[in-house]
Amino acid sequence: MKTILLILFFITFNYLNCSANELNLEHIDTDSDNFILWAALFSLGLIGIIVLFFSSESMRNYQKKEKKKKEEEKEYNKLQGEIISDMTKNIQNIAQETVSNAHNIYKKDEQSNISIDIKKVVSSEKKLLSITTNLIEFLRIKSRKIEIFDEKFILSNLLNDITGILKEAAKDIELNLIYDVKKDIPEYLNGDTLNLSKIIVNLAVFCVEHDAREIIIEVSKDTRYSQTDNLYFKIISFIDVDVEDNSNLFNSNYNETTNNYDSLSLFVAKELSILMDGDIITKNNKDGSVEFTFYIPFKEHPHSKMFKTDDVKNKNIYLLDLSPNTTKAISNMLNDLQHSVKIDTKENCLINIPDFTKYDLVIIDEKILTFKIIEALKKSETKIISLSNTFKLKQQYPISAIVDMELNKPITRKQLTYNINNLFRKPEKELASNKKPLKHSSKLLVHRTLFEDAKNITLNSFSQFRDAKVLIVEDNLINQKVAVSLLHKSRINIAVAADGKEALDILHDSGKEFDIVFMDINMPVMDGYVSTKMIRANEKFNNLPIVALSALTSPDEIDEMFSCGMNGYLAKPLKISRFFTAFATFLEKKDEIITPVIEEVIIHEFDGLNIEQGIDQASNSDIFYKEILLEFKDAYGDSADVFEKLVNNFRFEQLRMLCLDLKGLSGSIGAKDMNELVTEVLLRLINKKYELMPIYIEPFKKELNRVKNSIELYAK
Repeated sequence: MKTILLILFFITFNYLNCSANELNLEHIDTDSDNFILWAALFSLGLIGIIVLFFSSESMRNYQKKEKKKKEEEKEYNKLQGEIISDMTKNIQNIAQETVSNAHNIYKKDEQSNISIDIKKVVSSEKKLLSITTNLIEFLRIKSRKIEIFDEKFILSNLLNDITGILKEAAKDIELNLIYDVKKDIPEYLNGDTLNLSKIIVNLAVFCVEHDAREIIIEVSKDTRYSQTDNLYFKIISFIDVDVEDNSNLFNSNYNETTNNYDSLSLFVAKELSILMDGDIITKNNKDGSVEFTFYIPFKEHPHSKMFKTDDVKNKNIYLLDLSPNTTKAISNMLNDLQHSVKIDTKENCLINIPDFTKYDLVIIDEKILTFKIIEALKKSETKIISLSNTFKLKQQYPISAIVDMELNKPITRKQLTYNINNLFRKPEKELASNKKPLKHSSKLLVHRTLFEDAKNITLNSFSQFRDAKVLIVEDNLINQKVAVSLLHKSRINIAVAADGKEALDILHDSGKEFDIVFMDINMPVMDGYVSTKMIRANEKFNNLPIVALSALTSPDEIDEMFSCGMNGYLAKPLKISRFFTAFATFLEKKDEIITPVIEEVIIHEFDGLNIEQGIDQASNSDIFYKEILLEFKDAYGDSADVFEKLVNNFRFEQLRMLCLDLKGLSGSIGAKDMNELVTEVLLRLINKKYELMPIYIEPFKKELNRVKNSIELYAK
């Protein structure tokens, strides 16, 4: 391009020079043919130079972009090649650290017979469990084995569940979480509440991991991306991430600094959204915020249209919260409930103390309650709701004497409606009586406070409840397995139900009698509240204790738990010390703790599988290991046929991706020989030795069959 410009410039310059020599510049005839020719050539040359200059610049910019794109693709392929293989190595490292710590602690306990501190193990176990569950989810997605349900669920229960899970994920920060549910969204919907929760939590956790301190979750419906209504969950936060031009955002990449897989949660969220006939759209807003918009088809449950409310309306309400976004969301909800709202600011409130006598209700941030504000409130007869943050350690404010109710943010529409109705419908004496123990019979205890942390509890301690019959009602497969793995070695008889209806079927139809039920709150088909009410309707179960399991234990939720007939509540994730106290509260203990005979892990020689290594990498749990093996078999059991087709059709890039998956996964399940084989194939592919690929078809088929047969034998 430069050469062409120089030639053109040279020709034009010479022509102009010659023309200038031949012309008498002082006596130029502007109407002459020479002048016109001279001017035309000059203009043409100048235009040509300008056009070629800009064309050259455009070409250079294009080449730069193409070069950058190729570099990004190269880096992406490199990262993809390391994802699964690195996963194996790092799972193994964490597993060894966890097992080593656990062995040291239990060894100390055996020698000294004193209390043991398991805090050192907790972080490693938690991290390892996260990797293990992600691996299971990854395999289930790969095999398209995940079943998407279309069952009734309650939106507020879903949001409460999300709050509780995020509280655990963000327990070290004061996160301001806001729910902004539009007026036309009903409380009863159809969908898959478990996978909905996973997607929204994964997106929100990503924001928290990137230093978000406020997250707005907006729920709406629209026809934006289809001819029919979609249900939208928009997750908005201020984080410094380019979510629009990041092609790797939803691909899991290993982070050597954190020893974690930064985008594995987003990969799972994206794949689940597609399985639910939806998608996730990303956007960087001009105000600096980031949006993840997750949508699925909108499905209103028929019960919503029949559901009639007799809510308190037309109250004059004063509202003040420190967060403008929280204020806006609560104000919208109050307007939807047909109340009149006066919004105030902290500055105005403190300088010009309002006349609270004009209002039926004051909803105010607890941090604003200075002594002057409290004195002004005392002079009025208005009802008072104080607002506190779920994501903040509880602080003592001088408000207990004047407030009628405390609400924890984020606030749902159901929560707000429920509490306002209670304030204005119930007499004060009735409100006070709520604190009295609720008894279903003279024998059945109701434990209204949090269960205390029992001291010096180990898994062996649960053997004091051996032979007890326990029903666990929980829709999350992983949570089911955690509970079962926690109790099964203590000789406790365990039955599991995936939802409230299944729990009723087990109680009524199985003929079994249970000593205690642990009931999850947020489940599809039938939630924990409805299930408990139906159990209590049968006098046969009057003396059956029911303990709620909930990710969120806000005051209004706790009140609803006991109103429907529950006897206690445990926050998720379960703490072993409080789980033990719940058992001890309702069940009789045996006189002695039986130390289970250490199951000498008899490692049977399974052809092609190193069982010991596999168990170590699966949170040191044979239950998880078997689950991973079965998921691997389902996801990759037919990969020998896939391998052969890819070779015969010369689709070597797809073959490389298959081998990358199998390299990491075979290592994580202890399939050493298969790992070595696919590593060798990968090396050949990297070196472009494509002509050698056919010789690996039979060895691959043979090795895969060895592993599949061993999985079937071990799983039995």
